[in-house]
Amino acid sequence: MNKTIKYKILIPVFLFCSLIFFQIKLYAQEEQNTPAGLNFFLDCYSCDFNFVRQELEFVSFVRDPNLADVHILTTSSRTGSGGRKYFMNFIGLKELEGTDFEYQYTAESSATDDERRKGLLKLIQTGVLQYYSQTGFFENIEVELTEKENKTAREMIDDPWNLWVYRISVGSDFAKEASQDEFSFGTRLDVRKVTEDWKIYFEADYDMNRENFYDEDEKIENNQNRTNIEFDYVKSLTNKWSGAVFADYASSTYLNIKNEYSLDLGAEYNIWPWDISNEKVFALRYRLGSSYFNYREETIYDKLNELLFYQSFGVNIEMVQPWGRIDVWLEGRHFFHDFSKNRINLYSDFSIRLSKLISIYTELNFQIVHDQLYLPKGDTSRDDLLLRRRKLATTYEVGAELGIRFTFGSIYNNVVNERF
Repeated sequence: MNKTIKYKILIPVFLFCSLIFFQIKLYAQEEQNTPAGLNFFLDCYSCDFNFVRQELEFVSFVRDPNLADVHILTTSSRTGSGGRKYFMNFIGLKELEGTDFEYQYTAESSATDDERRKGLLKLIQTGVLQYYSQTGFFENIEVELTEKENKTAREMIDDPWNLWVYRISVGSDFAKEASQDEFSFGTRLDVRKVTEDWKIYFEADYDMNRENFYDEDEKIENNQNRTNIEFDYVKSLTNKWSGAVFADYASSTYLNIKNEYSLDLGAEYNIWPWDISNEKVFALRYRLGSSYFNYREETIYDKLNELLFYQSFGVNIEMVQPWGRIDVWLEGRHFFHDFSKNRINLYSDFSIRLSKLISIYTELNFQIVHDQLYLPKGDTSRDDLLLRRRKLATTYEVGAELGIRFTFGSIYNNVVNERF
């Protein structure tokens, strides 16, 4: 074998073996340096870690869960008002195994970053006290409990909107130079109400984009419009079953759709009860629907309008655990008039901790496309292709991201220094 080729093969092998050896050596050193006090691992993407460390200087936060006595795992879900509800799980490890607690905090949609981080800090303080109360260190802590507005429990509930939430947004932008100019406008309305038994969601949005390109005496225009109106009604039937009605209207120059009216009925079954959905979800979904299409241009199937019926099956799996996060969504849909006109969507998001030093993350979005009934007849012009004025025929769409994280060094991270 050529010596150059042999060296090219040996160098990656040597580097990989060195990395594994280095990881084992670091692990052994860190195990020896772990003190006898309580160590906490904060697993919270939404937390301001610098702020937490500044406010809780007496708490020992470690870099790796394998060296912690308590793993603080945080998940969140969107609320009906547009805010977020955070679930903070304190999981006892080693000698504290089995000593677990869970706390909840809801941040309103109007909450500032400072309000949100203070709310999460309060949960961390509460959980840490639970564990310190079982040690002699609890004597060194002062605890104060007050209601900040001096209200009674009955006075705290006052909702003149009766859980209804409204959100309106309007925006536009403009840009111009010698050879081109652009103007866009968008507006959106959200109305929702969410209770334990049912939820209503209404959304309407409109986007307009105008682009002009000038080449000597020639002017090339790109005009795009998109309208979408959606109404969802979801009813909680049991702690695992749900039923729903969906009504939609859509219009898109890019997709050659002048008007589309849809009505769907849906059923959903979650293998696990919904009250633990912040930790894990395994939901099976079925939708039966119909759509009336009115096209801007005659399609490749010689249609200007048509009424179609379809059904879809979907599976959604979500798990948030100390070892990482998994989110998988798979859906298949077909039209009844021609089963070959179908589509399969797969979306997955993984973040898995392989060891205390190495973790990997990957995101995949894959579609098998056989239902582009809206494609206009005729050839696609150069301008349409370059300006993306119309959707092109395809049998698949795919996008992916893959990465690895390698972390090493001191296991303690209590010190904060943000100079410069």
